[in-house]
Amino acid sequence: MFRRALPIALLATYAAAQTSTTCNPLHKTCPQDAALGTTYETTFNESMTEFDPNFFNITAGADLITFSAKGAELTITNQGDSVTVQTAFYIMFGRVEMIFQAASGVGIISTYNLLSDTLDEIDLEIMGGNTSYVSNNFFGWGNTSQFNSDYEPTTGSQWSNGAMGAMHNYTVDWEQEEIRWWMDGDLVRTQPYLPVGEYPQSPSFLKFGIWAGGDPTLPKGTREWAGGDTDYSKGPFTMTVQSLKIIDSHTNVSSYEYGDNSGSWESIKATPGESNVYKAMHQKSFSQKTSEQWNGLSTGAKIGIAAGIGGAFLLAFVLFVFYCMRQRRQGKAEKALADRAWEAQQAENVEMKGQMSAYQSQMKKGNFAVSHMGHGERF
Repeated sequence: MFRRALPIALLATYAAAQTSTTCNPLHKTCPQDAALGTTYETTFNESMTEFDPNFFNITAGADLITFSAKGAELTITNQGDSVTVQTAFYIMFGRVEMIFQAASGVGIISTYNLLSDTLDEIDLEIMGGNTSYVSNNFFGWGNTSQFNSDYEPTTGSQWSNGAMGAMHNYTVDWEQEEIRWWMDGDLVRTQPYLPVGEYPQSPSFLKFGIWAGGDPTLPKGTREWAGGDTDYSKGPFTMTVQSLKIIDSHTNVSSYEYGDNSGSWESIKATPGESNVYKAMHQKSFSQKTSEQWNGLSTGAKIGIAAGIGGAFLLAFVLFVFYCMRQRRQGKAEKALADRAWEAQQAENVEMKGQMSAYQSQMKKGNFAVSHMGHGERF
């Protein structure tokens, strides 16, 4: 009962829905939507300097984004600040899994949404001043008169400070038959299919970020929904995104096209082929992919790999030492043989020198010192 106990009047005064689109396929023919057509997964860390433009567009607050060992930090400090990041691709049913720590602060909203050109929408929103629940919602065709909000309690030791105390996993499974919301692996809501116009069923991109629903310049209903007026002197307020995984239900698809103006999932046509995202993912350099894989590993895995590399270097060093010792022994043996040969040669030289000296002595006396000559014989 708690989940639906917020005053209906409050819900009626404000609904955080998408209200505009550059081209609405319900009314005219629109360009095709670039598809994901695969699985995209990344972990944000201090080695990054920006959201990769191959996969993301920053529509607000690019200068308010930094990266640390914790992840991508989206920070607002002053009145009017907001940060919005959205994917450069669409999915047609699928799964979104984001691990992040919501920002604290009354009226501060940390959110992610799936949004379509027909204004279909699936939401997850966290009010920074409320440690008791996490809100989710959905709309069809931007119809804010649909009251579909749900408020999931944050109970258990891992929710000691609500959604603001630590990193939590928020997952949406979006299928043609139903939508499921998960929090830290627990299924918290299931929404069965509804008719077109009430149930999200058109290609959607992901949008996430932080904004001040409690900004004093906003309508009273908005500020009440957000939890109250924001006091900027208590900032800065930071939403930290650790990792993101997005799965498109369709693979080997390059784009999505509306076959008519019905907005029904049955009218959507998928164009076969490699998507731009798929190409960008597989064109990354070896060093980029290695760095991303390394940064995505757990501390234990990194230690294991480092130990393995250290062991390999140690083994190589030991083998090198043994090789050097062997070469040294072989060199000493070869030197000894060379020394003995040298000494023998020197001895032979001395003997020959002695013989030559004796021969020269005989020559000086006018005699040939020939061993077979008899004593006193002469030529």
